[in-house]
Amino acid sequence: MDHIFWGSSVPEGWCGDWPVELQTVPEKTEFTRTASHLDVLEYVSKLVWRSEFIHVERLFVSDLRRVAPLVVLSNPRVTSPEEADETGKPVVYLQGNIHPPEAEGKESILMIMRDLAVGERSHLLDEMIVICAPDFNPDGNESWEVKPTSAFCGTPHVQSLRHNARDMDVNRDAVKTESLNMQGLYANVLNRWDPAVTLDIHSMGRVQHGYSLLYAPSYTPTAHPGPREHTQRVLLPAVRDMAKERYGCMFNTHADFDWDKWPPRVWDPVRAGYSVEAKYIVNAIGLRNRMSVLTETPGHVGFEKRIYASYVFAACLLDYVYEHGAEVMKVCRDADRETVALVSEKAETGELRNWVRGEYAAQDEPCDLYAYRERREEYIPGTSVVAHRLDGDPQLVRGVVDLNKPVGTKDSVVPRGYVFYAELKEVADKLETHGINVSRLENPVRVEGLEFVVDEFREVEKGWIRMYHMTELEGGWTRAVKTYPAGSYHVDMAQPLANVAFYCLEPEVGDGLAGWNYFNGYLKSRGAPGNSVVYPVFKYLKMEPDAGET
Repeated sequence: MDHIFWGSSVPEGWCGDWPVELQTVPEKTEFTRTASHLDVLEYVSKLVWRSEFIHVERLFVSDLRRVAPLVVLSNPRVTSPEEADETGKPVVYLQGNIHPPEAEGKESILMIMRDLAVGERSHLLDEMIVICAPDFNPDGNESWEVKPTSAFCGTPHVQSLRHNARDMDVNRDAVKTESLNMQGLYANVLNRWDPAVTLDIHSMGRVQHGYSLLYAPSYTPTAHPGPREHTQRVLLPAVRDMAKERYGCMFNTHADFDWDKWPPRVWDPVRAGYSVEAKYIVNAIGLRNRMSVLTETPGHVGFEKRIYASYVFAACLLDYVYEHGAEVMKVCRDADRETVALVSEKAETGELRNWVRGEYAAQDEPCDLYAYRERREEYIPGTSVVAHRLDGDPQLVRGVVDLNKPVGTKDSVVPRGYVFYAELKEVADKLETHGINVSRLENPVRVEGLEFVVDEFREVEKGWIRMYHMTELEGGWTRAVKTYPAGSYHVDMAQPLANVAFYCLEPEVGDGLAGWNYFNGYLKSRGAPGNSVVYPVFKYLKMEPDAGET
């Protein structure tokens, strides 16, 4: 397609010609309304009655007892992960509405489901299984308010709230897994269906770039580089090119620039509110040796354009997996095998290391950036709605420093395994929620390895949109030999989710379980913060039965 649809413009008739009963709420209301949770359930039901390709499960039951549906589409229909494995097809997971004011994810996924179930994209189901969670935060979706501000250009006219019923930002919960939403994701999608590719759809409100959508892969340096690099260097550029050529959409990497400086000098993900931490779903999934993508649309372009851009990205992603599914699965499975092999072959010597901290660095080459020099916020004439306006087409700025390169800044030894006492059952439960294999020692063992001495214990507040109570630990590692009794917990690191276990258990990871306060009670009972105390998770290099036992 030669024409680029800048700003709020979209192709005429892009939604297709559907009977009224299969039109979404925005399509019926000139994009002034979004679907309620009941509307979502009714729409799924309409598709179920019209297609033999659909299986529906419960993703979770929310705090306010709303059922979030998980829709599985395949030809032939599959009703279990075992049936899915037998097909040999890649599984793709599409998630919308984790932040309900960003409703374009919910609406675009309903449209993609329609295309797959009864429309022109049904052939994709011959080569893949697509799992959809259009309304990942049903309680937030049902908390409605009139919000005539500029962040989302006044549409839809009635919006939902960002957090769930417990006032939690669910997209900061991917490590601590305290929300029912996140527990459902792990239990019923990630651990059960094991998607090779995940798409999580968002909007970022006020911006001054010119793109209809920004995207990001998993950026956590602790993850195996194979899936991350394939996503960033191969999959996403291919999707970007397809979107431009087939749909007239301009996409770019997820970042922002300093609006007070022109021309833009640095394209920085941190300015866009994104970090390399695994508290975000997309980053956490990267730790699992799988491919994952976050998208963000600009708020000022209006609801229809945000839905269009999200729909285009999802469509192009599915087309990519349709054409390259075998390659995608190979990259993920190779990462599984290599993760286990590295632990099995190198961990006992103490030479295997991984990152506990990271940041963004500059790519080798600068990027070119479409951006607006200024924006205006003003009332739409005759209304009380404040519009956020970026006039005309954006300018092309060349040679901007591109900080979309995740790098590790501090590393630590990867052990052959971890052991910790039975009193830390809550920690073991969290690991099992992630799908990590945790066992109990049947007999006492003698372990040689490393223990962490906590010299500084700080309870702090961190955050961006919302502040969080977190913990920072400073100290050092020392060699030790210890005995652990029967009943202690044991994590053998020779498993595909070893990087998840490492991230959760290492004391120097900022948003691991230590960062999310899961060891505070234990450490305080031993004298923290006034004294140096031993961190209760021991990482062993060698383990043998306790010689003192008869």
